[in-house]
Amino acid sequence: MDKRAQIDAAVRDAGPSAADGAATGAATGSAKAPVTAHKASVEDGDQGIPLDDAAAGPTSAIPPVGFQVLRVLALVTIACAGLYTIADFFGPLFLALTLVLTVRPIHRRLVKYHVPGFISGTITILVLVIVLGAIAGLMAWSLAGLPETLMRYQEKFSDIVDEVTDFAQQWGFSTEEITNQLSAQFDAATIIAWIRSAAGSLMSAGTIIGILALCVLFLTVDTIRVNNRADVVQHRDSDFYRAICSFEGRVRQYWLVASIFGLVVSVINYFVLVFLHVPMPLTWALWTFITNYIPNVGFILGVIPPAIMGLVDSGWSTALWVIVIFTVINVTIQGMIQPKFTGDAVGLSTTITFVSLLFWTAVIGPLGSILAVPLTLFFKALLVDSSPSTRWIEAFLIPESDARRKREKGLYNPGTDLEVFHAFGESRSRLSETLGTRSQRSVSRLSRAKRRSSRK
Repeated sequence: MDKRAQIDAAVRDAGPSAADGAATGAATGSAKAPVTAHKASVEDGDQGIPLDDAAAGPTSAIPPVGFQVLRVLALVTIACAGLYTIADFFGPLFLALTLVLTVRPIHRRLVKYHVPGFISGTITILVLVIVLGAIAGLMAWSLAGLPETLMRYQEKFSDIVDEVTDFAQQWGFSTEEITNQLSAQFDAATIIAWIRSAAGSLMSAGTIIGILALCVLFLTVDTIRVNNRADVVQHRDSDFYRAICSFEGRVRQYWLVASIFGLVVSVINYFVLVFLHVPMPLTWALWTFITNYIPNVGFILGVIPPAIMGLVDSGWSTALWVIVIFTVINVTIQGMIQPKFTGDAVGLSTTITFVSLLFWTAVIGPLGSILAVPLTLFFKALLVDSSPSTRWIEAFLIPESDARRKREKGLYNPGTDLEVFHAFGESRSRLSETLGTRSQRSVSRLSRAKRRSSRK
């Protein structure tokens, strides 16, 4: 009687549809009918839909794949329109977030040595502000004398136009359009007007710079200690937590490696420009450092201004030497050496990187060209890496060799743990550290063996 009373109470609480199911169950002699009816009622919004109809309904209601793709594209379009609207705020905010994540290990190391949290946080903020301020100050100082320098080469610009025109006439080309284009592009007044316009845009961007500074301040203070919040996220959704932690490590490694190698390349470029007697070598060295963060086309943007300056100052041979030496430096350092240190920090194919450059530049403006890789890594972690059901999409975002390597290891199988998936992606970047640790252990074992033999 107690069990029957419990079933009747459950039926009364569930509503009239469950009561009908109970009556049906009683008529057929099945004690499980009320519970089944109750379950069907709850799952179908308490509408009293029979279980068979409820089971058949969702299967027939699944939209076609093409419709799902269109729905995703519509959502992406709406999201991009929203980001475009707030681009002046979103760009500096995301840049500040990634920079704060990059310098967080400084705070952790200071806390490890028992430095108070407030002092370590202040030191972390100062380090970031000093680095950004130094770059901005050097760039402003180096650009200050650029208009005056260009005015001295007004006649040289005209001579270059005449040389190109004569060369075109020798080969039978129409020179009128060429002359008009070169006169417009290689005119010092035009270049100075462009520089002043760019400087005016930078000055009007003071609000954005202020937003960036405030974001750095508050984000640094707010992300210094996140242990409790991290624990909440980890217990609520461990896959999402691992994906975000993986993004933090990847974006930190990307900024550090790109900055270190960009600094090395810019210093070498500076001495090359000094040796070739190209005017304003510091300005162009800083320019190559900044364009180093622009994927794919950053090198081309970085080599054009110093090559033109070498052309108007010393002639075609100097411009050619600038292009050749810069190309050799870029291929050697950034094409061969840098990827060995970067490892899988980026892990994006060349096509995806270039498309990301175009996409984010169109969405959030010029700052998107510098943030193209970090933004792609962030949304990849958010939408692809955070769920076992979507991580197979990564195979279309990474190089073919990496996709084959992960597929052979079974990392795209549905049952693979995301912790193993992310750990495998970071294995190559940790290889040197692992080898160093093993060598230290080997030395320690040899030392202990020698001590034992000496005692004997």
